[in-house]
Amino acid sequence: MLPHKMKISDKAFNALKRLQNNTGLTVNVGARLAFFASIERGYVWSGEEIELKQRELDKYTWLGDYGDLVEMLLKQKYPSLEVKDYYKAWGSHVDDGAFILESKISLSNLLG
Repeated sequence: MLPHKMKISDKAFNALKRLQNNTGLTVNVGARLAFFASIERGYVWSGEEIELKQRELDKYTWLGDYGDLVEMLLKQKYPSLEVKDYYKAWGSHVDDGAFILESKISLSNLLG
């Protein structure tokens, strides 16, 4: 469902780079955490356009072993989306969650 190659927005990339500087977590791991933080927070993508143009990586690098789970959560949250829009929804959740996480100054602060 999600494409083989994926990117995130400039805003998310910059926020996740700050998180990496503070905690040592790489941008792709930060993106996974951001996605799940956004889902947990209850954020809902309203269909607005989002520019996903930073850091092209393959789907497995972005999602790791959680690819099937991410896709299932997106299908559950947005059952009537067209296939091409799931990528935008994922990017929007990463965008939302990145701002939740960027202010974390340590791994213990991130977990607490």
